[in-house]
Amino acid sequence: MTSQLLSSSRKLKIQDLRRRVFRFQFDSFATTSLGRVIRGACTPASSIDPIHSFHPAMSQPRNPPPTNDGRPHKRRRPQKKATSSAPKLASASGPATPSTAGGPGLSLLSRLSTVAASAGPGTGTSTPALSSQAPTPTGTMTPVAGDSSKAFTQLKFEDLYHQGKISQRTAQGIAALSPPHIYCTPVQEATLPVILTGVDVLAQAKTGTGKTLAFLIPSIELLLRSNPQPKADRISILIMSPTRELAIQIEEAARILLSSTPFGVQHVVGGTNMKSETTRLNNQRCDILVATPGRMLDHLENSNLKLKLSECRALILDEADRLLEQGFRREIEKILQFLPRRDVQPRQTLLFSATIPAQVHQIASLALLPTHRFVTTLTEEDQNTHEHVPQFSVVADLHDSFAATLVAIRAEIATHGPATKIMAFFPTARATGLAAALFTRLNLGLPVLEIHSRKSQSQRNAAAEAYKAAPFAILFSSDVTARGMDFPGVTTVLQVGLPSAPEQYIHRLGRTARAGASGSGVLILSPFETFFLNKREIKALPIQDHPLASTELKPDSAAFRTAKTQVAAAMRTIDDDLKSQFYGATLGFYKTYLKDSFRGSAENMVATFNAFATAPDGLAFDGASGAVPGIPAKTIGKMGLKGTKGLNVLPGDGKGGQGGRNSGFNGGGVGGGSGNGAEGGFSGDRGGRSGGRGGSRGGGGGGGRGRGGGRGGMRGGY
Repeated sequence: MTSQLLSSSRKLKIQDLRRRVFRFQFDSFATTSLGRVIRGACTPASSIDPIHSFHPAMSQPRNPPPTNDGRPHKRRRPQKKATSSAPKLASASGPATPSTAGGPGLSLLSRLSTVAASAGPGTGTSTPALSSQAPTPTGTMTPVAGDSSKAFTQLKFEDLYHQGKISQRTAQGIAALSPPHIYCTPVQEATLPVILTGVDVLAQAKTGTGKTLAFLIPSIELLLRSNPQPKADRISILIMSPTRELAIQIEEAARILLSSTPFGVQHVVGGTNMKSETTRLNNQRCDILVATPGRMLDHLENSNLKLKLSECRALILDEADRLLEQGFRREIEKILQFLPRRDVQPRQTLLFSATIPAQVHQIASLALLPTHRFVTTLTEEDQNTHEHVPQFSVVADLHDSFAATLVAIRAEIATHGPATKIMAFFPTARATGLAAALFTRLNLGLPVLEIHSRKSQSQRNAAAEAYKAAPFAILFSSDVTARGMDFPGVTTVLQVGLPSAPEQYIHRLGRTARAGASGSGVLILSPFETFFLNKREIKALPIQDHPLASTELKPDSAAFRTAKTQVAAAMRTIDDDLKSQFYGATLGFYKTYLKDSFRGSAENMVATFNAFATAPDGLAFDGASGAVPGIPAKTIGKMGLKGTKGLNVLPGDGKGGQGGRNSGFNGGGVGGGSGNGAEGGFSGDRGGRSGGRGGSRGGGGGGGRGRGGGRGGMRGGY
């Protein structure tokens, strides 16, 4: 009962956030095309309408829109269910081009969806009845733009059911997904038949191609077909994910797929209470466990999780290349040692990876049997998708960077209207937080959300859910969402400031133009960051000058001057603590790029950001009085800036809380300073400061090998 109440409380919090998100300046759009879209002209074919569910102003009963002559539609009578317990299958008569649209092509899966929604969790003993007819769709789900046929094959999930490759309960779970999943993606078509045979598989597949279902569907089939059936107190499937957000996303998909079965799924991730996780694992059924490596190893070493995994039947490493890039090889090797020997407990192992570097081959040799199958789903075009996405660059003075960002965002809103969905990436968590605070005050006319390591896990989860559901929004993010996360309908990826590496630029860009839709990317750099455009990998991309570079984005244009005035006014309302945190994090980040950005001079770097911090058209710190944010002496030492002129050095040893083990991107680092009022720093999820003006959660530096070290350093916690 307690766990149910906690679950209900979490759902209410998420619903409340969504309600406030969609309420935000919604009335300004009510009489425009957006109002017509929301009121039914393009209602998604989903059982849940996020606008009507969470926006009070739109909470009236949802009647169909009037016909062209003004007469209201007649209400349809509900379809009667068939009395037979066996499915009555009808051939699909959908469009020739596969899509996720509703319509006659829904066929079996629509009927299964009706059953899955009403039947609830299965008992493992009875077969629910199926509707004899497909329900009439309420609308059409289409990609924002682009050729959606490239994202799907002619193979239907219904075909896999007819062929006996998936069971009825699995088909019902697929039917419960929203939007409807009718056709397999190329990744699913290539991998499902192989994985369902039970062999080990190394699969090469890029993100955003449906690979989550490619390993979840066989996992559920393994549970359903196991003889004897899995024990309620044992974990049968272990899925490893590189980030918390991706782990929770996988868990949510698995929960829907399991909706017609007696099986359960749970997650264990860093940044949450470990004791609560242990209690949940002991009290609730968990057949599928999705985990981040660090937290998984914590449980194996400190709880009874090893016993629960004694009958593990499948191990899945998702985003294997990313797991290794983030330094999780040691954890993965230790986790493998905790699992039962395969000659004692047979186990299928799956590795999914976008790239297959030497490190992945090494892990594959440890985890996979020599008889494993290698499946690649990447065509030459797939491997170079980023070469086909329209990309634009803007070079603006540091003092003008936020104004340029505002002009670029307004241009996207003018282009995409009510379908505008932007992801804006910044170099650090502190920069992301400052930008979110600033643009919230600028009243963009669409909801503003933020995700970064300085937010609690529950806040990040709620923001991710709200952004997924939002028809229009802007998400400010650090690199925690740069890979693996699937947000539908992203029209533009905006990158402000220096990306940490060319591959990170490409991964961020991959959040748009997914599943056959189109999208674009905009990169905004200051003059000292333009060396990035000359890197070999970046020069090979079709990055062009922004179309507005000679008009609205010119500093002397009326639109730009207006934007700059508005940014300066909004910046003056932001608390100095947030600006101070941004300042310290920014110095730590750009210290890594001194040679390219500031001719190797730390003093030049400090002078540049001091001028930005104190200027009225910059951060306007301390009311633009000329004062520079202070940094504790020990933090400065950790940053490698000891003795650098221009720094405001605060006394104190700078000791703080532990750095976070799994911040989402090169996490870790030591805590921040405890000196005279210095605020935070920039690394570690659980970094902290225990003195001064109230204790920022940040930490400066890193590099120690304590709990939060190892993967620490000055870029921890981004």
